[in-house]
Amino acid sequence: MLSYSQLQTYRRCPKQYEYAFVKKNPRQISPGESFGSSIHNTLKKFGELELTEKKKNPPSREQLSLLSENQTFSPEQAINLTTLITLWRECFIAAGYVSRAETDARLMQGEAMLRLFFDWWSEEERTVIGIETGFKLSIPGVAGELTLSGRIDRTERTKTGIRIIDYKTTPPVTQPQADADLQLSLYAMAAQEKWGEAPTELILLFINEEGVTERKTQRNTGQRKDALAAIRNIHEHISSRDFRPVPSVNTCRGCPYKFICGARAV
Repeated sequence: MLSYSQLQTYRRCPKQYEYAFVKKNPRQISPGESFGSSIHNTLKKFGELELTEKKKNPPSREQLSLLSENQTFSPEQAINLTTLITLWRECFIAAGYVSRAETDARLMQGEAMLRLFFDWWSEEERTVIGIETGFKLSIPGVAGELTLSGRIDRTERTKTGIRIIDYKTTPPVTQPQADADLQLSLYAMAAQEKWGEAPTELILLFINEEGVTERKTQRNTGQRKDALAAIRNIHEHISSRDFRPVPSVNTCRGCPYKFICGARAV
């Protein structure tokens, strides 16, 4: 079984994949990873509140089945900005920062970003049907059996169908990059298997201090076939233990293994 994070790591640099998943070298969490995890955990808890929201309708059996087993909030908790900020302070991970000043700055930065997220969230009536929805996708055409696992951040039901949303705290990508994004292609296939219909919208939701940016896209049959081919190709390289490094300044600068890698570019 492969996770999407493993695929992503291999595509970034096969040597990094080897250090992380073959040799299992220990590593420290980076400030960016710590901050991103804090934001994701907060929005997960906020989404779980939506699934149990009772103001309009009691939660359905389908919604209740999607709740995290270790939820820590009350189903009666109000869904508002105050709750979102409270969840942020509860979910904030202090690990990974070099000083108290940096930790405090990140705490305030995240609060500002989540206020912008709440403005975006409030723009329309939303019907959430899945939060952190796990999936296991069988990949055809591979010698032996290959299953790809992952989690979809947020799934909404709209008037036109199913909308998949993936949260990002990185700078926004271009529209062509969103149209070619492998992760969204996988989510499209997983959503069809999970919900019985192809999503009508796939959104990369970039949340930062400048605002919330949507990159909307869709996937057709040809794009899904291309995604499957890309996955099979990566799997073949991993199976043949092809871990040749692909150093670059941008890749190596953020690599947690750069100090033990002889091929690093920085």
